[in-house]
Amino acid sequence: MDARGLSGLGGILGGLFGDSGSPYNDAMKQYQYWGNKAQSAQNPFLNAGNQATGNLQNWLGTMQNPSQFINNLMGHYQESPFAKYEQQQAMRAGTNAASASGLTGSSPFAQQLQQNASNISSQDMQNWLSQVLGINTQYGAGNKFLSGQGANAANAMTNMYGRMGNNMGQADYGKSATQHHDILSMVRGD
Repeated sequence: MDARGLSGLGGILGGLFGDSGSPYNDAMKQYQYWGNKAQSAQNPFLNAGNQATGNLQNWLGTMQNPSQFINNLMGHYQESPFAKYEQQQAMRAGTNAASASGLTGSSPFAQQLQQNASNISSQDMQNWLSQVLGINTQYGAGNKFLSGQGANAANAMTNMYGRMGNNMGQADYGKSATQHHDILSMVRGD
């Protein structure tokens, strides 16, 4: 048998018993393994972003009617113990001053006490509202941040899947081309 006949027989046996597509299969397994690892790393951000996006939409929905939003907030207001204490102190000081000047029971005295109490209550309410609106703004900003993180994770995963799909497609093409080459080599006797 000449050298060419041996090479043809080797090609036939190599094509029948060898697996020239094995490196491509191994590559695809690696793509899938590392793709899954990357997906696992991005999923917490994606999930947090999905939840935050829903929270953000609900939060924004509550502000479509600003008057209703503020009225709802103000319905939860309660005067602070400090404001009550300040009102008591103002009444004592006012009563002492009115008593010293002989104005106890007069209309100007009553009006001044009423004005002082109203000013203290108004200031307390404004402080409370400012704090509640600040917390509300932080809530919205936090959800906006998490929603953005989720969008970034989704974009990263989309890019990763695109690259992974491209790489796996090339590996599958390489595997098919190698198998076709093996069959042609076997038929030709290369």
